[in-house]
This record gives sequence, C-alpha cells and structure tokens, in this order.
Amino acid sequence: MGAPQEQNHTAGPQASGYILQLERALYHLSRAEHDVTVAVEHFDDVTQLKNGLPVIQEQDKNSVRINADLLGDRSSALWRTLQIWLHQYRNTGLFCERYLIVTNSSVNSGVAKLLKSSREVDSPSVQDIVVMLKSIGKQRSKAKIVATMNDVLSASDAILTELLSRIEVIDGFVLAEARDEMVNGFAIHPGLDQQQILDFLLGWLTRILKEAWDAGLPGMVSRQACIRQCREIETSLARQRFLPRAARDIGIAERDRSRALARPFAEHLRRIDADDDDLLQAVEHFIQFNVEKHRLSADGDVADREWQDRGDRLVARWRNIMRVEKRAHRDLMPAEIGQRVLSATTYFHCELLGGQSCSELYMTSGHYHRLADDDEVWWHPNFRVAGEP
Repeated sequence: MGAPQEQNHTAGPQASGYILQLERALYHLSRAEHDVTVAVEHFDDVTQLKNGLPVIQEQDKNSVRINADLLGDRSSALWRTLQIWLHQYRNTGLFCERYLIVTNSSVNSGVAKLLKSSREVDSPSVQDIVVMLKSIGKQRSKAKIVATMNDVLSASDAILTELLSRIEVIDGFVLAEARDEMVNGFAIHPGLDQQQILDFLLGWLTRILKEAWDAGLPGMVSRQACIRQCREIETSLARQRFLPRAARDIGIAERDRSRALARPFAEHLRRIDADDDDLLQAVEHFIQFNVEKHRLSADGDVADREWQDRGDRLVARWRNIMRVEKRAHRDLMPAEIGQRVLSATTYFHCELLGGQSCSELYMTSGHYHRLADDDEVWWHPNFRVAGEP
C-alpha cells in the first residue's frame, strides 16, 4: 500500500475561501450600478442588493489544491448550491435575477461546463441540462450527496429550468486578472498607483465588514460609499506623491558640495561671516531643494507657476524680516543683522507648497538659498544688486 495522502489541517484553505469572498465583493462594487449595495454572508456568499432585495446572488467555491474539480457532476459544491437556491425559492416564491457560481479553479466538463457556456451560440438548451442532472441523479450511490441530489430533483422540470436559466458559472477567477475591469469600474486616476488603491480598498472593505459583523449587523457596503472611499484614497496618495522626500533620502555627492560652495548664495553667507554650520546646512539645503524641485516639476506634480508664486511669497516675507531687523537693531553691526535675518528666514519657517503643508525644512531654506543664488534675496543689509540704487 502506498503512503496515505497528507491532509491539510491548517486554516489556510478556509481563510483562502473567505478572502475570495472579499475579493469578489470588491469586484462587484467596482462593476455595480450606483444604487447597489453589496453584502457578504447575507442572503448568500456575496449578494448585490437593490432597495434591500437581491438582484445578483453568488456562491463562491475556492480550493488551494491545483486542478481541483470543485464543480464535478456529483460534487457537494454543485448540488448544495442548487439546493440553497431552490430552498430560497420555496420560501419566497421568487427567483433572483441572476445567480453566479464562482470558482478559482477551471471548469472543463460536465454540468458546470454546460452552465458556463449556456449563453454561447449553439450551446445546449437549459432543458438539456435538466435532463443531464436527472441522469446523474439516477446513478446508484451510497454517497451523502444523494440526499441533496434527490431534494434538488424533487423540483418540477419547470422550476429547475427557470433556476438553471438564471445561473452563470465563472471559473478561474483571479483578482489580479480582473484589475483592469475594476480600475475602469472605479474610474481610478491613471496617474496614481492603481494597484495600491485597489489594495487599500480591499483593506477598507474588510474593516467595514468586520465592524458590522462585530456589531451583530449584516455585512453590507454601498457602491456609493466605496466610490467615496476610492476618491479619498486617491486624494491621499496624490498628496503623498506631491510632497517632497525626506532629507535623508536625498543623497549629496561630494563634488556637488564643492561646486555649491563656489556659487553666489554661498558668497552671500560669507558676507555676514556665517559660521561653518550655517554654510554646511545651506549647501545641503540648496542641493536637496534643487533635486526635489526638478523631480516634482518633471513629474508634473508642481506647476512652474506655483514655484514662481512660492518664490514671490518667500521674497515678500524676507523683505518684511529685513525691514524689521534693521529698524529694531540699529545698534548692531550689519553682519550681525544679516545673521539675524538668515536665522529668521531659514531656520524654522516651512512654506506651503501648492496649498499643502510642506514640513521638510530644506524645501524652504533651500528655496531661500536658491533665491539668494539669483540675488533675489540676501542677508547683508547693505548689499545692493549691480545696477540698482
């Protein structure tokens, strides 16, 4: 005898099945009409609701086994699904508009394949599928599934035909392969990380459903709420992309430091006898600002007009600081006044960028030194631009 097959006693397969339901719920939300609510484990595995009534019901069948025949002709997954939907009809007298059987594995034979292709041209009729079901039910067996099969086949041909005409089989579902459909369904901005947005939406959906279940409520999310969340995520990601990188993430080559020390902004610092720390920080901030300005401009995240407007605001602020310091400290040497102006402008202030908070100090300090490099600002109170009175 061969060695017994090892059974999987971990929670992995069950968890994988739950994840499929969440993925399918998100897929439905991406494709649903605007007034639809999607429920998980309410009416069915996944359900689309309009005005509180199911319009699409779905049973999800998941396996972690490769090439698993989940919807075989005598499988519990197939017959139990039919039984559930028939019991609902017997209780309400109503069929849902559409029924979906979704599996992550392939369907290549039997009743499930016929249901999968039932809407194709030259496919077998629904009546033929009913005949096939009855033929399967006549096969002798002691398996537990027989009771379920008998219950299903006790329905009249007319009822079975009506039910089967509403069933669609979707096999081999993989969320990644449905990505483009979902991106289009949510109208996700093409300039953002669309996969990241879908991942965030799936996490949000999971949290909302768990909170509802923990409160003893049905797990339901409306299409409109999901769209609003999608827009919030887009706004957040756009804001993050818009923000400059942390200073530590911008490397500075030694040759760039040497070149910066020979530039006009460094000479402005020497005029006020700035110490080595001020000069070193100014060089770093100047280089870091230029790197990030180029990146944000090249990516189209910050328009040239915003850089101009921001520079104008910084120049206006510098003028006011210079005026105040010169009036308040007439007793100080010009270089000392210049040092006070330098610290008031570049040490603490963080100027907005595109109307957004910009907390990286180098983006303001470096911008000032960029302006000083063009003689638009300076630190020594007696400095004058060539040609000006």
